[in-house]
Amino acid sequence: MIKELALDDTIIKYQISYKKNKNTYFYFKRNGYIQINASRNQKPEKIIDYIHKNKEAFIKKYKFSNQFTYDKNLFYYFGKEYIKIKDIKTKDILISHSDLKIYEPVVEVDQLEKAYKKINKKVLIKELNLLREKYKDNIFVDISNISLKTRYMNTRFGSCNPKLRTININLYLIHYNLEYLEYVFLHEITHLVHHNHSKEYYALLKKLSPNYVELKKELNNKFIQR
Repeated sequence: MIKELALDDTIIKYQISYKKNKNTYFYFKRNGYIQINASRNQKPEKIIDYIHKNKEAFIKKYKFSNQFTYDKNLFYYFGKEYIKIKDIKTKDILISHSDLKIYEPVVEVDQLEKAYKKINKKVLIKELNLLREKYKDNIFVDISNISLKTRYMNTRFGSCNPKLRTININLYLIHYNLEYLEYVFLHEITHLVHHNHSKEYYALLKKLSPNYVELKKELNNKFIQR
């Protein structure tokens, strides 16, 4: 059962489930609540007391996780507003780009979150493959045989494993304009050549993305303010 807890001026929704854990774990779900998987000997009062003692961190993480909650009427794909419509006839999320509408199945909120994650990964990977095609013949970085992956990340836009030639892109970027996705893609493939943020790294990045400074600043502001 989802309950509510007041932390200063923020109302936090949470749900406690008891597991065979040795410790208690907090998961900030993107559909607007904290899933708390507690050890069976952990008392609810102790959990609430812990949240209160660390309220600043909980409020910050909770607000971040609620940037794109799935209980609103709008959803953003690459900076465009899509109106969400419940449809009892569909079992999966259907996107209509012609009239900017998203048709959602009538399911529980956790199932809806999984459905969005599935479609978001598909859409983002498609755009990343287009970027790979666009830059496959660039003279600065060899991007042949790279592996493209996506996942939700709370602290960075992407990551690169030069040894495995794997580029991991933050799934949250699906909500922002495509120019920011392209910047992050270029930022990460530059790490295939220079593994840290050295002067040589930024010199190479500027060749790939001449306006990377402006794009980085804009994306940071949008990501924080959202």
